[in-house]
Amino acid sequence: MTSIAVVAHREKLTTSSAGDLKSALARAGLGDALWIEIKKGSAAESAARRAIKQGADVIIACGGDGTVRAAASAVAHTDAALAVLPAGTANLFATGLDLPAEPEKIVELIIRGDRRTIDTGICNGLRFNVMGGTGLDAAMIAQADDAKDSLGTWAYVRAGVKEARTGHSVVAKISVDGSAFFEGDASCVLVGNLGRLKGGFIAFPDASPTDGVLDIAVLTATGMREWASVMVSAVRGKQETSAHVHIGTGTKIRVRLEKKQLFELDGGDKGRTRKLRFDVDPSSLVICAPAAI
Repeated sequence: MTSIAVVAHREKLTTSSAGDLKSALARAGLGDALWIEIKKGSAAESAARRAIKQGADVIIACGGDGTVRAAASAVAHTDAALAVLPAGTANLFATGLDLPAEPEKIVELIIRGDRRTIDTGICNGLRFNVMGGTGLDAAMIAQADDAKDSLGTWAYVRAGVKEARTGHSVVAKISVDGSAFFEGDASCVLVGNLGRLKGGFIAFPDASPTDGVLDIAVLTATGMREWASVMVSAVRGKQETSAHVHIGTGTKIRVRLEKKQLFELDGGDKGRTRKLRFDVDPSSLVICAPAAI
């Protein structure tokens, strides 16, 4: 018999969605699921670890990408599986894997036993599922944090435009699997496990969460005109044709910056650093997912 634990971010999960999930679990004979409410996304890791110790073999993470990232850190390399009820602003993990957003469908996945094993990434000792980076994207996320709950996706758009206009480059030295990959001025460095983001936007056309590698993109665009050309290439799925984008793949990616910069993981601001160490962790996370992802 499947033992379920729900880790719910109380500020993200609406009363309506919580009620729908409880009803769906009850109809499936899982009404006794352990329900843990948390006040912030990072608390999902300790909550999920506690639930697994108590015998839960499926953790349903209800919240945004920060909640999912923290829960995945607890579930990885255990016998438990991670299910996701997206309840945040971007929900990049659920979007990138075509995971259902309806509680009824999520419970169906769980009781059918639909499972997939995917890679995750490690950056400076922190696990991530989608992508991490520094430069424009990290500055954009930091700027949008205060307004994302009220403005939603528009907060990121507004912050992104501002950063594209005023953001600066930093000298970066990057190696991939021990070989020199890039050295020079970079305005953004992205390392991804998943390629597709919200709205169908493709950051890494060939990225797969089951290929055992991470994808890297170094962007050198500055100013609105150059960033616009990068976006046009990305919309066409031909990032590699842009003069302002350098794309590659590897299992170990090392980034050294001239000075400390903000960095982000799965859309969450993680502070400032001069060094970023990215490693892939192959087949490390079991998720409740449809047959094809």
